[in-house]
Amino acid sequence: MPPQAPDLAAAAQRLVTEARARLAVGRAALFLRRPDSTLVCVATAGQGDETAWVGQALRAGVGVAGRTVAEGRPVWSPDLLADPRIPVSPWLRERLLAEGLRSVLAAPLPAAAGTLGALGVLDGAGRAYTEVETRLLADLARAAAPAIEAAWPPSGPVPDRP
Repeated sequence: MPPQAPDLAAAAQRLVTEARARLAVGRAALFLRRPDSTLVCVATAGQGDETAWVGQALRAGVGVAGRTVAEGRPVWSPDLLADPRIPVSPWLRERLLAEGLRSVLAAPLPAAAGTLGALGVLDGAGRAYTEVETRLLADLARAAAPAIEAAWPPSGPVPDRP
């Protein structure tokens, strides 16, 4: 499958790098919605193997990113692996355990036709995200959404896993 468009790759990488730095977290990831409502990770920043994230998909409503898109608002969990409200896909569970990430906050990327995807930050267990941090992440997502939307080809080539 062809790689993602350079404009999308550059804009997405800038966004996750900035989110990780500004919120001082272990990892940031950007998930965008496909026409079938699954979310695909298009960029990530953090320690460890980034290739284990990019191209992975979440079904609608799965993970904090999936809940954020479904609800159209920021969602967070202090320990995603122990949170009975939020289902976690097997690949995500594996990544969280491998990287010691448990606390997750995600904000929606608003678009004219609905929510484009979710920007998420992940850190160690028990981290409580403040109102200020939640607003900061939501503001980053909102500010980046037009550039991401312009570059996102929801029916074109995107990273994928078989």
